[in-house]
Amino acid sequence: MTPAEQEAYASCTSRTIQLCTIELNHPEFTQPLYAVRDNQDLTAELEDGSTVTFLALGFDITRQPTDKEPDPTITLKVDNITGKLSPYLEAAARSGKETSLTFRVYLYDSDTETAELISDQLTMAVRSASGSMTSVNITAGFINPANLAFPREKFTADRFPGLPR
Repeated sequence: MTPAEQEAYASCTSRTIQLCTIELNHPEFTQPLYAVRDNQDLTAELEDGSTVTFLALGFDITRQPTDKEPDPTITLKVDNITGKLSPYLEAAARSGKETSLTFRVYLYDSDTETAELISDQLTMAVRSASGSMTSVNITAGFINPANLAFPREKFTADRFPGLPR
C-alpha cells in the first residue's frame, strides 16, 4: 500500500469503504461489462454523469508502481467465472479487435448508500488474456509511446507515389 492509501484507510470511518471497479469494453459487446470488487452490486455515476450498475464480482487486481517500470500494467484475476461473464469473454476471444479495461475507485458510504468517484479513470488496452474453466487472467497497460510510429503516418507507395514499389 502507498502512504496515501494508508492515510486514506486510517482516516475513513468504519462505514466508508473503498471499492475498486473495472469496465471491460470491446466492439463486439452490446454494452460494456461493469464489475465491482464486492459481494453486492453497486449503482454509481460515471465521469459523464450517466449512472450504471456494476455487477458484484470477485476479482483480484494488482497495480504496478509507476516509478519502477516505464510501461506500467494492471493484472486482473477473476475466479469462479459466472454465466454473466462468459458471453463477454467469448465474444472478445473470437474477434481480433482491441479490448479496453477502465479502472475506477469509488468511496462507498453504507449510511447513505452513495458512492463517490475518488480517482481518475485509468483506461488501458488489454495486452494479454488467458483462462481456464474457472478463472481468467488479464494484463492491461498503457500504450508505450516508444512503440508508436512517428509521425504516426504509414509511408506507402499508394499514398506517396515517389516511393519505390
